[in-house]
Amino acid sequence: MKTGVPLKVSLDGHVEEIENVSDAADFLQRWPIERRGHVYRSALNACSAAIAAQISQSDAIKVFTGFARVAGILVAGGGPATMLEKRTVQSRLPKQGRQIPK
Repeated sequence: MKTGVPLKVSLDGHVEEIENVSDAADFLQRWPIERRGHVYRSALNACSAAIAAQISQSDAIKVFTGFARVAGILVAGGGPATMLEKRTVQSRLPKQGRQIPK
């Protein structure tokens, strides 16, 4: 199933178009081992589940898009990869666990 508009991701300066879940899964298989974390595993699991018809392909592509955003490799409008601002430690804490600075 095609996603409609292909997603563009950049890895090591090479821009690649992701048109479907199979493309996303192939890209994830080539992702550097030292950069594989929780978000990577979520994207890989979603792609695998979509290939096995356990979830919709559109949901898997949404998860992959989230992975690409977090990894800073999503190319917006054919331009350079968009980079997200680094989050502070406080922004990663659950709201109920945050302490107000004194």
